[in-house]
Amino acid sequence: MIEPLALNRCHRRPLKAGGFLLGGEKTLIMGILNVTPDSFFDGGQFSGIEQALDHAEKMLAAGADILDIGGESSRPGAEPVSETEELNRTLPIVQALWKKFACPISIDTTKSSVARAALEAGACIINDISAMTFDPLMLEVPQAFGAGVILNHIQGKPKDMQVAPNYIDPVIEITNFLKKQIQLLAALGVNKTHIAIDPGIGFGKSLAHNYQLIREMEKFDSLGCPILLGMSRKSLIGKTLGLENSDRLIPSIALAVYASLKGASILRVHDVKETKEALVMMEALNPR
Repeated sequence: MIEPLALNRCHRRPLKAGGFLLGGEKTLIMGILNVTPDSFFDGGQFSGIEQALDHAEKMLAAGADILDIGGESSRPGAEPVSETEELNRTLPIVQALWKKFACPISIDTTKSSVARAALEAGACIINDISAMTFDPLMLEVPQAFGAGVILNHIQGKPKDMQVAPNYIDPVIEITNFLKKQIQLLAALGVNKTHIAIDPGIGFGKSLAHNYQLIREMEKFDSLGCPILLGMSRKSLIGKTLGLENSDRLIPSIALAVYASLKGASILRVHDVKETKEALVMMEALNPR
């Protein structure tokens, strides 16, 4: 039995991104807006500008602090898309969102050209599932824009990442990897205040690895960056004994509350309203 009040906790830290100073005191909610036909949960639902704007408006009204726009699926087994296709999917959406809402916008991409175009169009955060390793030119993008960066760990690539994930100790190995990427960005003028880290739940991880990373997330606190977790609706829920037939909503909320209690700075979620209400209730009972 886990005793919530005895949880080891990390520090919530703010993230600087463009002209925004995001969070620090409470856990922020990053609402997922996939403009892809094949994302694992909501593929194809919001690919049109009007559908995307409508969904974005609902997420912001429900309590989203950041909108994360993705034009290339990173689900296990996903095939890569071309630069042109990803730009065509994401750029009009980013432009429309910034024009209408002027809210913090994150671009979920591994391509430097897509990131640069999105930042020019109004985005202020680069969310890179490869921590800027798939495209080495990505490291040169954020400093010129004062952009925020989310460094996500992945083992392998989406097409093969779940074939045979292997670690001696995932916490130590991922910490060392993220530390190296933080240092590379620092050498290019990007301060830690502009960097958040994500251990990459489900990105080249077994069920046991995912459990360990969530339980021991406070060990990443040594890196001195805000910690983001993305667990919403992921397959680790369906692989959990007793949840094989779950629609994954309520377990996603449970994971979000657990992570917030442990001090997560940002949660990347599909279900903004439900997550926000759970966090408001939790914070009212357990103020920091």
